[in-house]
Amino acid sequence: MNNTPLVSWYEGTNEFSKQVNYTVNYGTVDASSPSPKKTFFIWNNRGGQEDCPKMEEVTFTTRDRDGGTTVEAVRDNWFRVRVDSLGETDDKSWTEVGKGGVGTSNPTGLKDLGTNGTTTNKFAETAQVWSSGKTFSLGAYIKPSTPNGYIYKVINAGETNEKEPSWVKVEGNTFIDNGIEYLSVKIEKTPNAKEILGLANNTKEDGSNAHFAGGNFVQITVYAEVPITANAGKNSLAQRVSYRYV
Repeated sequence: MNNTPLVSWYEGTNEFSKQVNYTVNYGTVDASSPSPKKTFFIWNNRGGQEDCPKMEEVTFTTRDRDGGTTVEAVRDNWFRVRVDSLGETDDKSWTEVGKGGVGTSNPTGLKDLGTNGTTTNKFAETAQVWSSGKTFSLGAYIKPSTPNGYIYKVINAGETNEKEPSWVKVEGNTFIDNGIEYLSVKIEKTPNAKEILGLANNTKEDGSNAHFAGGNFVQITVYAEVPITANAGKNSLAQRVSYRYV
């Protein structure tokens, strides 16, 4: 398991080729005008074959390149963001971010990120169906003969009993079936508020199955509302996602 979240950004779509490894340019914007709107997908552990820690207390803001708040666009809170992955899709959903401060619509200058998406365990499709008198090896994934929303990882190998066990439906709990020890694994997981999961997934490069890892990314739309008082010149700043992890 990786010891830290594995964060990556994609602009416009979930295609791997759209990964942001460049400076995002909002172009030249006239005073008293909005910039173009840009959509970003912010991932944890995209395509990772092992779990990594989830991102917690996730927020978005803008900062100077050195982390300060003196660049005009940051200081005067030009940027607006909405979280599409939380169903924020109308013009009332925009939140002002940047320095924040007293008298602003968002004094913290931060926007909480999250998603309503769920991530489906990548082993759910290939898990073996339980049967009596069968030897299951260490690390194998087993599913009940009647689906119950869980699969079970073998953490102590052995042979199954004649009678199918009473499957434990509590994430992370263990139990024994005739010497085989299982770990309960929920098939679909939804992150809590302000979280991005770090679960292993088989997301394709074209992003066509990204919804199966919907708990592993957030989708946001961002633009700048440039005031009439804006000075002419270039504003270079950072769009920053902050989080903690265990």
